[in-house]
Amino acid sequence: MKTKAHILVVEDKSLIYKRLKMILKAHHYSVDDYSPSVEEAVGNINKKRPDLVLLDIDLQGEHNGIYLGDLLKREYNIPFIYVTDLDDDQTFYESLQTKHDDFIPKKDINLTKEEPIVIQTKPHLDEKRLIRSIQTVLQKQSEKTHLKKEGVMGLIGYLDDIKEFDKNSVTRIPVKYKDIVFFTVKPFINENEETETLRANYLWFKTINGEYFFLKTSLRDIQKTLPYHFVRINESYIVNISPDILKGRINGSRLCIQNQEFTIKNTYKEEVKSRLEHFYY
Repeated sequence: MKTKAHILVVEDKSLIYKRLKMILKAHHYSVDDYSPSVEEAVGNINKKRPDLVLLDIDLQGEHNGIYLGDLLKREYNIPFIYVTDLDDDQTFYESLQTKHDDFIPKKDINLTKEEPIVIQTKPHLDEKRLIRSIQTVLQKQSEKTHLKKEGVMGLIGYLDDIKEFDKNSVTRIPVKYKDIVFFTVKPFINENEETETLRANYLWFKTINGEYFFLKTSLRDIQKTLPYHFVRINESYIVNISPDILKGRINGSRLCIQNQEFTIKNTYKEEVKSRLEHFYY
């Protein structure tokens, strides 16, 4: 049977990891290497992105599972389920802040079928509940993935203008996100080298080839649909900070993108810093 999904189990007890791995493989999931700490988990994520993470809270090393849960939600956008023996209310409510997909307590886990070795935890880890939770989360994630887009259909002019074109004329061009340098509501220089102010409720974007296209939307709305390497830097621009586009940062307050400088306003500096730290050392 075809493997369903790839799962990372972040668990500091190797015997429990092996038992969970056995359960998951029996249900045709692939399982990543043993990850007893946040550092090793992040290393495995960077080598092969999992579809789902099963996350213990009490881990080896400096950071615990709640710290990693926050990273998974905020930085990686990977769904995760806490599977932990820390079943007290304080831990549960603290974990809620990371917006986890489920919280499943452990109990007695039989580590081998031949001669059961029992780890005493509480309460019971219900195998059926665990698998159903995994299936539910992955199904929801699959539905979200289907909604993800590879790019946008850029208008070659304003909507009311292109209505006058011949019915066989191309009026919208597919442009992949990786080829877009920025989105903006600033005035632009048209083909006649004249500065033109945008009409209301429009923005325009520029590609790496120097082409520009229109979209009938706002920066605020387009921001909700863009990949993580697009970041808002001021009231007028959302820019692409992927390695193929970004040339560098200038004095912490400006970005150089395709030989053009963009100013980062104070309101957006923390988020820009966070995105840069996500992609670069």
